[in-house]
Amino acid sequence: MPAPCVGSNGALSIRSRRDRSSLADGGCGFAYDPDRSAVHEPVFWLPEHSPGTLILAPARGRWKSRRPFDPAAIGPILAERADANGRELIVRDISGDVHIWLTDEAAAEHPMVVVPPDGAHRLRLDLASRFIRRLLGHPVGLLPPKLRLTDLQRRHYIQLLHTADLYEEGGEPRDVASRVLHSEQAALPAIEFKDTAARKRADRLIKDAVAMVSREYLKLLRGG
Repeated sequence: MPAPCVGSNGALSIRSRRDRSSLADGGCGFAYDPDRSAVHEPVFWLPEHSPGTLILAPARGRWKSRRPFDPAAIGPILAERADANGRELIVRDISGDVHIWLTDEAAAEHPMVVVPPDGAHRLRLDLASRFIRRLLGHPVGLLPPKLRLTDLQRRHYIQLLHTADLYEEGGEPRDVASRVLHSEQAALPAIEFKDTAARKRADRLIKDAVAMVSREYLKLLRGG
């Protein structure tokens, strides 16, 4: 019997069980199950691009902490991976998901927060302060606003991703107006549709979507 499959753009399709992709199709394993919606998979960003990633390195000498860091003490571990560059974790916290990079295992025993002097150092300092308060058993509030999406922002970025998918498949402004904006103006004749608000908004969505999937998303990681 066919099984429903939800794509990364939210579209529902039907795929038979015998047509399901293997995790090793093509001669190499996929990082994630290609049949699973992208919104259900955790994402690890490079720490240099994401100020929302807490970087922990092992402290030296007199700075060695007597308080080892136990990620499970913050909350459930949603995902983790380890390689030659250390161990990365995504932990569910009451204030939001926390991304942590342990540069090596000694960082968990004697943690020291690393704050690179980049353009996002203020956000990194805020995150570091939250971590120290948590380590000392003090209460913390929500993540900084720049590291949290509002419902309005979330809906807008979903629209941009949907638009990017349509544009990549050869979609035009009328397709965006119909399938993303759900505007009745998309059904108008071409000469009338050309000057509608839906056409103008669809054009803006296409322009912003192309920029977003290129490299503009990096600005989003840094708080917009």
